[in-house]
Amino acid sequence: MESEVQVSRSVLLRAVYAALGFVFLGLGIAGTFIPGLPGTVNLLVALWLFSMSSERMYRWMLANKVFGKQLRDYKAGLGIPRRVKIIAVTSIVTAVGVSTVFFIENVWLRIGLILFGLVGVWFVLSRPTTEVEVARREAAATTS
Repeated sequence: MESEVQVSRSVLLRAVYAALGFVFLGLGIAGTFIPGLPGTVNLLVALWLFSMSSERMYRWMLANKVFGKQLRDYKAGLGIPRRVKIIAVTSIVTAVGVSTVFFIENVWLRIGLILFGLVGVWFVLSRPTTEVEVARREAAATTS
């Protein structure tokens, strides 16, 4: 795990990375409760930022009882659990749909928001599904 943490030598850069890490950590935690706000993606960004600024925070995130397993699984290439994918895609589609129908009148903003939502859905669906990846790895281990 030592090679995963490459703390910047610059005190200023470490401070910027750490400050942004806390912002994205807060967004990730908020994303757990607010539909449409991506929790896992923000936690992954925070993890990367802490890998550049604070080995202690990096390790804390990976050891966290609430979201640590999910981060460790993602880092191990196991992807995103099916349940989280369903919640994420449903939240994105709902938030974009409600926003474009009820809150945004400008056609270009609507198109931009829809495109942004499609990128989010694509990102979530293009990640491996944890349950499928675990089964694939178990099958590969038994055949070799």
